[in-house]
Amino acid sequence: MPKEMRKGEISEPNLEEQGIFPKRFKSHNDSAGIVSDYFRKNKKFGTEAELLERMEKPAENELGTIYVHTPYCDKICSFCNLNRKQIDNDLEDYTSFLVSEFEKYGKTPYMKSKKINVIFFGGGTPTIYKEHQLERILKAINDNFTLTDDCEFTLETTLHNLNPKKIKILEKGGVNRLSVGIQTFSDRGRNILNRTFLKEETVKRLKNLKESFSGMVCTDIIYNYPDETVEEVLEDARIVKELKIDSTSFYSLMIYEGSQMSKDIRNNTLELNYELEKDFELHDAFLKSMLESGDYEVMEHTKIVRKGKDEYRYIRNTHQGKDILPIGVGAGGKIDNFEIFRLSQDKAFYAISSDENEMKMKRISGLLQYPKVYFDKLKEYVSDEMFDEIYKIFENFEKKGYLKIHETHTELTPEGIFWGNNISATILKKCLGGAKDVKSSSLFHINRKHKKNS
Repeated sequence: MPKEMRKGEISEPNLEEQGIFPKRFKSHNDSAGIVSDYFRKNKKFGTEAELLERMEKPAENELGTIYVHTPYCDKICSFCNLNRKQIDNDLEDYTSFLVSEFEKYGKTPYMKSKKINVIFFGGGTPTIYKEHQLERILKAINDNFTLTDDCEFTLETTLHNLNPKKIKILEKGGVNRLSVGIQTFSDRGRNILNRTFLKEETVKRLKNLKESFSGMVCTDIIYNYPDETVEEVLEDARIVKELKIDSTSFYSLMIYEGSQMSKDIRNNTLELNYELEKDFELHDAFLKSMLESGDYEVMEHTKIVRKGKDEYRYIRNTHQGKDILPIGVGAGGKIDNFEIFRLSQDKAFYAISSDENEMKMKRISGLLQYPKVYFDKLKEYVSDEMFDEIYKIFENFEKKGYLKIHETHTELTPEGIFWGNNISATILKKCLGGAKDVKSSSLFHINRKHKKNS
């Protein structure tokens, strides 16, 4: 059974290094953010002119990624506060904006020297576009960039935004991976999370998508929504396995300021009673159910994949620090040593980093997102003395039952996967000499009770 620090207990690095954590980190952003926050002071602001000047020269690395953000939905999930808004126009202007961005960056020597092996459309809901708009967008990508033959091309989607014609357009444009925001199959859970369709129709449409789409079909599952039962999370796992979904993410519910659910909780119209033991029970039930058939394996802390199927190359490229060209409002990425975040169609934030230590720490952060951490890879970025210190922490975690130490690597247990982001954060803080945690943007991920009005 997982244990957090007792109320009032002083949070000290040595306690975390012994596997006693002040709270559970549910997202990789909670651990990776430690690195970004630590090196923030070393960055300097840049400009688009400086970025474009850099892009007048060829890239040093041939392979690259494009991330495209669509900050629009036609129905917003109750837990979501991401960079999105409910659609209020036909998106014709935004489509033209994306096309112009593809043309602007695609003609640079930097991008012409690259072969794109990953494209990821996130949101929002990227399949919200009309058929002719999708055709324009996909054509612009293929016209302006060189894609590898095995390019992993993903669109996030909902079931109700897809139709047979759109699926054909996506396939023709090179899309070979769809990530479907299911969250849960439970009728009660889908109502709480403001999802379209009840269980029966959801399963039917997902099954039809698997049969009609030639690429991979992946899902997102959320557990520990209000009053979720073990039976409900096991049913989610059963359906994912039965439909042979190629991969699924699984996150404990995170409620953010600005979401409808956060407002309902503050207004006492929704009850939230987060308990660590319940979080672990649901995580453990889902994970073990997915693994028991032998068809699935853990790829990273919050991703389970069918063996031999989904590589999820996008997240691997991210962890390895490869170039990600960000296109669209709300998109973030990096080109060479420029970090970029698109604030609006005419504004963006640019930061320039030349700190080699930051690069090393980000690579370590990436290595720690996987269930197996290989010692030779870790030693590429830390001194022998630091590795010895990290190894001692691994030994402490092994005593807690979080991982097993093998000759060449460590391997997380199911309980270790539950605490995976805390384990990552602990190692990162050790490497940084005691850096502080970053404040989570999730409002309610520590023990807290809110009562409904009677």
